[in-house]
Amino acid sequence: MKKNEIKKTAAQQIVAAIQTRLKGRTKPLVVALDGGSGAGKSTLAAEVASHVGATVIQCDAFFDATITDDEWDSYTLDLKCRKCIDWQRIRTEALLPLLAGQNVQYHPFSFSTENGLSSSCISKEPSVVIILDGIYSSLPELSDVVDFKILVDLLPEVRRHRHNIREGNEDSDWHMRWDPVEDYYFSVLCPPSSYDLTVTNP
Repeated sequence: MKKNEIKKTAAQQIVAAIQTRLKGRTKPLVVALDGGSGAGKSTLAAEVASHVGATVIQCDAFFDATITDDEWDSYTLDLKCRKCIDWQRIRTEALLPLLAGQNVQYHPFSFSTENGLSSSCISKEPSVVIILDGIYSSLPELSDVVDFKILVDLLPEVRRHRHNIREGNEDSDWHMRWDPVEDYYFSVLCPPSSYDLTVTNP
């Protein structure tokens, strides 16, 4: 089977599972699309959204800009998993309003300056399906609103290679800082057995 055929199958699996869960449902379905860096989550999220009319919220937009490097370096692996994303902002500025049928606007983290929120706004409209696209989206911090947890599975060495291609370099500093956090997350906090669906995205 060719790679693009496998990727299509992964998207089809997710679409079919979402459609099954929508039957008879009267409120929006919140889906956590989780997986390590370089797993292809965003590509899958966009493809799935085009089939089910989902609203996609990228968790990276809510990267916690208030944590200093010194604070970060003092955290345990557990705290790093739980605190890198501002879950309270996701809840109050995006998820809860969307679940109430309201349009939302929020300022994303500025990855170009890496020192705070962007001056531009992201606008989203409510939908019957809301996809949280990002690693750590299956943490207990949002378990009361997430209905369906999906793991996009890929060997770590393949994911990291893809990440480097995407960034255009070896990104060794990034890997040194984040790889242990991701490894801890997928082995301790949210192991594969904790997900409702696992798809392969080679």
